[in-house]
Amino acid sequence: MVEQTLQFFHTVCFSDEATFKSNGCVNRHNMHYWSRENPHWRQIDNQRVWSINVWCGILNGHIIGPHFFDGTLNGATYYNFLENHLSLLIEDVDLHTRGQMWFQQDGAPAHSIRALQILLNQKYPHRWIGRKGSVAWPPRSPDLTLLDYFLWGYVKSIVYSEPPTTRDNMIVRITEALENISSEVLRRVDHLTHRIHLCRRVQGQNFEYLL
Repeated sequence: MVEQTLQFFHTVCFSDEATFKSNGCVNRHNMHYWSRENPHWRQIDNQRVWSINVWCGILNGHIIGPHFFDGTLNGATYYNFLENHLSLLIEDVDLHTRGQMWFQQDGAPAHSIRALQILLNQKYPHRWIGRKGSVAWPPRSPDLTLLDYFLWGYVKSIVYSEPPTTRDNMIVRITEALENISSEVLRRVDHLTHRIHLCRRVQGQNFEYLL
């Protein structure tokens, strides 16, 4: 049973978005990542703050993306990403994995529009996880997704090690930080089955202290 569960998780593309700001602040949606290392945020003039929204996925120990959104991340821009860009990002994934791939997303507002649910039902019939999906994803569960409890905190600790200069500079830093994370590192920190067991053990409460 455990082996079957592990094999299933290897077919799931876990995904999430994060906002990177020029003043080193984290948006409210991503304030809850469970990184044990707190990046040292560098502050600059708040009158000139700009931000970048980025999507990333993890599939069987491999990073998918990143994809950078132009402007505000909302239902329309997210829909456009799933319809026109996601398939390009997974082109290097072997056909067998793509054919059985599940897609996971959390309950962020941009993920909740009706048109998006219809699109996911077309692209991944009975194979997507999230609000209104074939399988529900528990709300407010950053301690269950590798992107939340490890990836974004790790990437931000690198990106903000020095003050960002321009949007292009920030994009380069984010891309390079993601490219330098090996599959071995991702597999070493990915303990989803164990985390789900602990989550059930404490009936959905915080379990980080048990790890």
